[in-house]
Amino acid sequence: MRTMTRRKFLRTSAAISGTAAVQGMLPVPARAADGLKAPSERITIGLIGKGLMGSGHLSRLVGDPAVQVLAVCDVDQTRREDGRRHADHHYAADRRSGRYRGCAAYRDYREVLARDDIDAVLIATPDHWHALLAVEAARAGKDVYCEKPVSLTIQEGRQLARTLRRCGRVFQTGTQYRSIPTIRQV
Repeated sequence: MRTMTRRKFLRTSAAISGTAAVQGMLPVPARAADGLKAPSERITIGLIGKGLMGSGHLSRLVGDPAVQVLAVCDVDQTRREDGRRHADHHYAADRRSGRYRGCAAYRDYREVLARDDIDAVLIATPDHWHALLAVEAARAGKDVYCEKPVSLTIQEGRQLARTLRRCGRVFQTGTQYRSIPTIRQV
């Protein structure tokens, strides 16, 4: 099994989670001369699924200087084009300066996984796709943030765990909602 450094684990899992709470716990990384994250230090993301949850994640991801969204994938053309426009609009200044080549829109998730310039994927598809996409992403060499539920069966979950271990990939799923004080009180 491949060894992962603490720094890589923290960088990858925090960026993929897309949550503001995690950012405050991380050390401030080295910055580029213009105060932005150096391109070599940014985690490049492909968003798979641009529904309600995917839209929320996309908004948080484009606002994180440690991350750059390079691809949006959804079977619905309106959703995927809306996601592409959202990312391109946010990164417009970076595009003019040459630091950003633009966000691609895909109908087929396999095209996102085939890209060598994408470090990680965020999976926000309907539940029955989660385990399959996460397994395929790990096999493609991508780290994964996946919405819950991670799998629909114990067998799917075990297969995912085996694949992640074998491929040495970082995996995180979102259960942040459980830690919101009002939810805990209920």
